[in-house]
Amino acid sequence: MADEDENKQKKHTIESLFHLYANNNINTLDLENETYETILLSQIDFWLDQAKLLKTVFTMTDTGMAYMKFKKWRLDFEEFLDFLNMICQGKEIKIDDVKKALLEAGPPGGGTEIVVVK
Repeated sequence: MADEDENKQKKHTIESLFHLYANNNINTLDLENETYETILLSQIDFWLDQAKLLKTVFTMTDTGMAYMKFKKWRLDFEEFLDFLNMICQGKEIKIDDVKKALLEAGPPGGGTEIVVVK
């Protein structure tokens, strides 16, 4: 029975989706077969847009200003969570609601694929 639980496919988590979006829409000048553990602002905006949060709850100015505070090109997962907290400040939306919307947005392009989360 334990083997069945170990092999059971699970739904995405914020972290598993983070890695999918971090590796989505990669510039062709980047090295092929490179896997990124960090995410760009454009990829975050794409994810927020797919979650229907960009231009409704957050503006590109909101995301850009918060992103610039990190003074780096790419954010790791922990910094991404800090970024989400920053953009929620002063808005009438809770971080948990943003995370839920990001989860519901699914993988880039809106696919419904299931991934094994370890």
